[in-house]
Amino acid sequence: MKKKLKSLLGIASALVLASVALAAAPVANAAGGISINAQPVSKLKQGGTLTLPILYPPIQYNISHPDGNDADVSGMMGMTLPGFIYFDSAGKLQVDKNYASSFTQTKTSPQTLSLVLNPKAVWSDGKKISLADFVGTWKALNGKNKDYEAVSTQGYEDIASVKAGKANEIVITMSKPYPDWQALFSGLMPTSLTKDATTFNNSWREKPLLGSGPFIFESANADQTTVIWKKNPRWWGPKPLLDKVIYRAIPPSAQYAALANGEIQYMDLATDANSLKLARANSKLQVHDVPGVGTWEHIDMNSKNPILADVNVRRAITVALNRQVIAEANTGLFVKDVKVKNNRTFYEGQACHKDASGKYGKKNTALADQLLDQAGWTVHTGTGNDSTGKPKVSGMRYYSGPAKPGLVANQPMTIKFTYPTNYPNRANIATLTQAMLRAQPIGIDLQLREVPRADYFSKYVDSTLLDFELVTFAWSGSSFPIAGSMNLYAKDSEQNYAVDSVTAAMDALIKKAESELNPVKRCEYANQVEAALWNNAYNIPLYMWPGTSATTKNLANFGSFGPSSLDWTKVGFTK
Repeated sequence: MKKKLKSLLGIASALVLASVALAAAPVANAAGGISINAQPVSKLKQGGTLTLPILYPPIQYNISHPDGNDADVSGMMGMTLPGFIYFDSAGKLQVDKNYASSFTQTKTSPQTLSLVLNPKAVWSDGKKISLADFVGTWKALNGKNKDYEAVSTQGYEDIASVKAGKANEIVITMSKPYPDWQALFSGLMPTSLTKDATTFNNSWREKPLLGSGPFIFESANADQTTVIWKKNPRWWGPKPLLDKVIYRAIPPSAQYAALANGEIQYMDLATDANSLKLARANSKLQVHDVPGVGTWEHIDMNSKNPILADVNVRRAITVALNRQVIAEANTGLFVKDVKVKNNRTFYEGQACHKDASGKYGKKNTALADQLLDQAGWTVHTGTGNDSTGKPKVSGMRYYSGPAKPGLVANQPMTIKFTYPTNYPNRANIATLTQAMLRAQPIGIDLQLREVPRADYFSKYVDSTLLDFELVTFAWSGSSFPIAGSMNLYAKDSEQNYAVDSVTAAMDALIKKAESELNPVKRCEYANQVEAALWNNAYNIPLYMWPGTSATTKNLANFGSFGPSSLDWTKVGFTK
């Protein structure tokens, strides 16, 4: 597995389907509800345009490429790329009969899968979806040809062969067990995209050239701030109600005004308490209050930074923070019983969930003080100058330990927290973290660096650049949480933003969790990985995002989906 994530939400931990775009979904014991103003299609108007906000203009429509690995892009492509499974209103896995009549495991040794295609399924150019598309997708994503810049090779690197079976049947034989086989080939690519690495990496940067869902790409303006999708005239499934779906790049701070003015018909309220208050008071809007089921906020620490390379420094920062205060500041208006997240892989309510945080899960100033002392960072008292010749500040820390690369005697313990503009919740996290780390006896000089929202990932968080010390963003929930999480933390994954925080032993345990077919053992391995991530201070989980959203009252079958999938053919406006 390899490659990076470039978004607030990770497609690596969320499936994308064509007629149904997956919301975050659990493997068991769904705790989240659904609120979508569910209406039978017979009560809805034929036609109309739905306008939705996105955070960033797309820079790539190939969601299997790192630059297309973006929550907004995955939402768009969910209307048009083939998918073979979806999650019903109870969060249970189902085969999408628009694309396949069945998708089953037929043998365990070797693990063999059978996918029987719907013979009506075609690309928007009229060509049938066929074996060649599966072979092309597999070879583009299996990691053997390094020129293909694949966002992840997970699962595909474990495929031994993809061959034709009986009529319309694709037979997939695995070289080693892959427990989350149902996730394979969601977001299937046409051979025209996978034919060579240059085409794969670049040909869909301005627009997706083919689709096979109820909607296909129509146009985008020059800067990609407005993207328009139209009905697919070759779509063979239930006809969609909407004529068009338009995506507009709108900063979070401007989205409520656009919703109230009727410029958009939906807004995610999970991180915007002020807009939630306004939406609740607006009689023209419907607020969808449901618990969050997957998306979670965290702080990443760049372990390649000389200061943060020391595990004791990362541990100290972790226990110096009052995560409960941060969580309440950003989610208290949405959630009655605010809880911090103590397990990266599972959320409360899932069968495998357990608190794996140990002694690093609670604020402990004394322990933070002790760990920083052990790491050679001493609180200054008295007079003297630091390594730059500036007077030392009483109560702040300076380096007094042994010589290490990038560290010198009397070096001030200064690090930066990078966060994006026009994102109040992330500004809250940064400013609260600054106050907690500067407070005595911690004494870390945390400086704030606000950067343009549009450049946040491409120029700062990008795993090939790592231009940050501390940074905050969110991972999306996963329909297959173990596969999704393990892919984030493996050493060879470019979605891993703290690769030096993962030891070889941890990486071996990650591989075991990925390949174990026994569900009980698999949960055990995943939670062992979780405990190791806490012990090695990989990152700092904060809280689950609420599932709150708002829509105009006339929008039906759209809103907060909880553990279920979005069916684009049923979205429309009431009569």
